[in-house]
Amino acid sequence: MKRRDFLCTALATGILGTSPKFTVQTAQAAEQKANIQPATFDGIPQKIAGMSLKKLLADYHERLFKGYLPFWDKGGDDKKFGGFICELNDDGSIFNDEKYIWYQGRAIWVYSFLFNNFGNDPQFLEVAKRTRDFMVEHMYAGGGKWCEHVHRDGRLKKGVGKSVYGRLFAAAGLAEYCKAAGCEKDLELAKESIWSAVRTYDDPNYAGAFASGETNVDVPKKGLRSLGHSMVIVRILSQLLAYHDDPRLEKLQREHVDYITTRFWNPEYGIVNEYLLHDYSRVPGAEAYMFAGHSLETLWMVMQEALRIKDRALFDTCKNRIRRLLEMCWDYVFEGWGAEDFFVFDSPKHRQGPRFDVKTMWAHCEILIACMMILEHTGEAWAKEWYERVRAFTLWTMPVEGCGVWRQAVDRQGKDLKRIGISSKRKGNFHQPRLMMLNM
Repeated sequence: MKRRDFLCTALATGILGTSPKFTVQTAQAAEQKANIQPATFDGIPQKIAGMSLKKLLADYHERLFKGYLPFWDKGGDDKKFGGFICELNDDGSIFNDEKYIWYQGRAIWVYSFLFNNFGNDPQFLEVAKRTRDFMVEHMYAGGGKWCEHVHRDGRLKKGVGKSVYGRLFAAAGLAEYCKAAGCEKDLELAKESIWSAVRTYDDPNYAGAFASGETNVDVPKKGLRSLGHSMVIVRILSQLLAYHDDPRLEKLQREHVDYITTRFWNPEYGIVNEYLLHDYSRVPGAEAYMFAGHSLETLWMVMQEALRIKDRALFDTCKNRIRRLLEMCWDYVFEGWGAEDFFVFDSPKHRQGPRFDVKTMWAHCEILIACMMILEHTGEAWAKEWYERVRAFTLWTMPVEGCGVWRQAVDRQGKDLKRIGISSKRKGNFHQPRLMMLNM
């Protein structure tokens, strides 16, 4: 396994302490990298997580193809009507047969990516097509917009939502499906959905940026800019532009990479703000707030874009910030990462630092993607150490016995957690397989 050409000779820099003090000087010193050369491997180490690379590959292959995918074949993949059902019992039987746009777009992406990268198995393309056909027939609302929620047979349950995430996930699935099936109509529909989302997001009255479950940060409810929106846009475009030339989308991509690295990044505290005002300035009173999981997830996606455009400096910037966030938000008592609210300062409403009462499956998957990418392309030893630490926690806490799909979240001590407002039967059809496929 070789590193990318543009990273072959240079070593990344910047060692951060495990207990950072939140000062302007600390954040700036971290960004300037302090001229410290980190320990590096000469090539990929022979063992990761105590396993040879061949055995680690076989481990993920087994978990994906013998555990995860067979689970969805039991009931989640709706062979009668098409589309994906995501509220399932642990044995794969259906608990609630309604269908949501996020999970249709994500399923199309997963099975199209499987087809494109794991042997062109026609069964994967068949699942992607069946889901694509259901989504387009029953959930498309015209003009690049998508309905949020339908019954199993496609009857409307909820129309176009206020958030543009559904449009973006539909676009992500269609863009990857087009690469697999070669259908230009799907590519055009994906692009139409992206531009529809951008137009809605750019409206000063847009009210879909704020996540309603977040109560610990006081921000305006309209006109906000959201790191999560830029994150999904950058991820979609990085993959789409790898096989399709489009100058307008290239320009949009550059804009959102810049928003992530220079606007959402807050150098005063060395964190990534989740929300900004409509003009991308700081939200008064929320400058010291971060939603840590999105922050780290977004940074590896920008690293992937840096690989596409061969921008070494951009890759290093994101890599160093990822390390900082890992060390800032780790639970050094019980292990696991605090992926939700992070506050730089104490206040009457919350304590300083990360929340450890909720440790999510998806966030640990994002760390494993990021660390493997950094290890592959820089050889830095810290990435291997964190990879092994996070993998150990993930495999200790997230798998459900007899079920190939991991649980959604655990509490601080690593026990199963039922989150308020999220069905305990909801099964994730995106973050877990993406981790396995990208690591493989």
